[in-house]
Amino acid sequence: MAGANTNVQITDLDFDTIKNNLKTFLKSQDTLKDYNYEGSALAVLLDLLSYNTQYNAYYLNMVANEMFLDSAIQRDSVISQAKILNYTPRSAVAPTATITLTVNQVTSASLTLPKYATFLSEAIDGINYAFVTPESHTVNVVNNVATFSNINIKQGVSSGISYTVNSTQNPSYTFKIPDVNVDTSTLQVTIQQSSTNTSIQTFTRATDVLNLDETSPVYFLQEGLGGHYEVYFGNGLIGKKLTDGNIVQLSYLTTSGTSAYGANSFVIMAPVGGFSNTSITPITSATAGSTKESINSIKFQAPKSYAAQGRAVTKEDYITAMQQNNLGITFDAVNVWGGQENDPPVYGQVFISAKPNGGYTFTDVQKQKLLDLVIKPISVMTVQPTFVDPDYTYIQITANVLYDPKKTTLSSGQLQASIKNAISSYSVQSLNTFNSTFSVTDFNDIVKNVDSSIIANEINIQVQKKIYPNLTIPSTYTLHYGTSLKKGLFQTGISSSPSMLFRNPINLAETISGVYIEEVPSSTGGVESILITNPGFSYQYAPTVTIKGDGTGATATAEINSNGVLKAINITNAGSGYTSAIAVITPQYNDNTGQQGAAVVILTGRYGTLRTYYNNTDNVKTVFNNNAGTVDYEMGVVTLNSLGALNVDNPLGQLTITANPTTTIVSSSYNRIITVDPFDPGAIAVNLTAKTWLITTKKHLCWSVHSYLSSYNQIPTTKILDCFSRLTMNGWNKKVMLCKEQRIFHCITILIQQRMNSYNIL
Repeated sequence: MAGANTNVQITDLDFDTIKNNLKTFLKSQDTLKDYNYEGSALAVLLDLLSYNTQYNAYYLNMVANEMFLDSAIQRDSVISQAKILNYTPRSAVAPTATITLTVNQVTSASLTLPKYATFLSEAIDGINYAFVTPESHTVNVVNNVATFSNINIKQGVSSGISYTVNSTQNPSYTFKIPDVNVDTSTLQVTIQQSSTNTSIQTFTRATDVLNLDETSPVYFLQEGLGGHYEVYFGNGLIGKKLTDGNIVQLSYLTTSGTSAYGANSFVIMAPVGGFSNTSITPITSATAGSTKESINSIKFQAPKSYAAQGRAVTKEDYITAMQQNNLGITFDAVNVWGGQENDPPVYGQVFISAKPNGGYTFTDVQKQKLLDLVIKPISVMTVQPTFVDPDYTYIQITANVLYDPKKTTLSSGQLQASIKNAISSYSVQSLNTFNSTFSVTDFNDIVKNVDSSIIANEINIQVQKKIYPNLTIPSTYTLHYGTSLKKGLFQTGISSSPSMLFRNPINLAETISGVYIEEVPSSTGGVESILITNPGFSYQYAPTVTIKGDGTGATATAEINSNGVLKAINITNAGSGYTSAIAVITPQYNDNTGQQGAAVVILTGRYGTLRTYYNNTDNVKTVFNNNAGTVDYEMGVVTLNSLGALNVDNPLGQLTITANPTTTIVSSSYNRIITVDPFDPGAIAVNLTAKTWLITTKKHLCWSVHSYLSSYNQIPTTKILDCFSRLTMNGWNKKVMLCKEQRIFHCITILIQQRMNSYNIL
């Protein structure tokens, strides 16, 4: 029999191979070799044996896969393997919002906001979420008003369960938390002595067994079968052992996780201390929550946690410790670097920057907890860990898209929404983290692939910094954009939004509203270029250009076209020493008709100046402060000098400073994060233009470009007129019978074609 077994091939275990191998084996036997295995009843038995063999092989293969962390796909198997590495997966984490609660008409000297006081949020996707105070707060009452400032409230419902210890029925002293969506960071474990002895002892979660003895009141936490967390206790050697009759009391929050993100409007569900005249001011929206840790995350984090071995030496050790904290603080991203990488170097320090889950920065209290309870206990004694807040650079994207409506079933609104969603999704996947890179090329490709109807697209970007100015004390702000900046002129350069309110320096009793920041290029060098702002008209000869300012030596000459308008102003000598300059355009002495030509001077140099302005009661632009800040174009740094705004016209008090980068690629490092703000509805703008052809005869052809012109308002009027005049002189208007307006439109399309090189313009 042993010899016959050599005819069975077991290298392949699919059904057909198994069946053919069995046939081969039976044909090699004297007893059954003459049977017709395709037509006899024996074929049914072969099918049955083949199926059974295949199922057993598949089962055994799956069992083998589930024995290893890398190949396991069942959560219970992954959890079991993670236990070997002493790794406890993170539970769901309740989002946290910050509010100020004011209680009026209070008659007592003090007032207490109790633990688990319940608040109800605004409806999010049709659902109102419950928030509670994780701890009680007591404040003094001043003038019958009790103010609970900067109170953290967590999304969730207060839950709990009790167990009576019975070593016969539960010898492992393991107690299950029935709620799958428990936030274990809110778990509180107390032990009541017995049903007759109501004395209570609080147990804390054990994270390090080295410092435990037989009396240590600690509990251990693990994820058990079915996704339920379990609490278990010491054995009398490592941790205090429970005795029969003890009552285990578990209290915690059950949370909806990230579903409540963005909630920032709340009402309290019950009077506070019997007083119901309350008002709530939101400070921060609900963020920093998460769902239960995924299988893929467990597979990734468990080996790293084991490798760290409860100490922080390498960069990865610090990141792992941060990710595995048991404080209920979750992260979208963490970055760590040594102080020697700073400029200038800071030796003996390690810097940590972290982005909270769904938010922007951590509170000072959270950062201190992370330092004291997570980082310092495991870090090298000679190294000083320091938290650094993330520095966000926001990308504002404008997509100008030309599409053919005949090639899509989507409406313009649907196509616009699809493009926005594609940009937003790619931003979430590729940005919003440390050490990321924004590339316009990538986003062009994303937009192009949204729908087959898209003919061409152009992505324009601006970079933004968002700050919360101090509205009581004038403060200086230094903004690092992480890329070099273009020079601009007034509102076309660096600008601010929304408007600000300032005190009138001439009359301190008055205020001035509608104040904005704008850019004024300055220089320690010469003239870089002269930009025509008005081409004028009826020039017989090229006018004289005189450059006046605080420098010397700058000269320029003007050119006009055949229609008598300014065509260009060329620099013949850049001069030097200019910090400001103007261009004076004067008709030649024998030119009696040339009028109204105007231009502005763009100066060379690394630095620029910011000023503030407003429109007075006559709607005349008025400068408020000529020295509101500076710009370092090369380094991409904007400094706001002693900004003393009394108010910012924004519900959150947020001021946005927008600039134009010189490059279409923006990268981040250290604590810098590039992101497209998901909370800003204006962060992504999509301008759609439908391709339309108006055809009357073979000789009457024109492409309408009305709606597309808004994206190309930078095309100088002189170029349009020059194009128009050259076509007219060549008799073009006789060959193609178009109206004057249509001929101008055709000129514009030619100029657009030169810039985009993507259209087949007839």
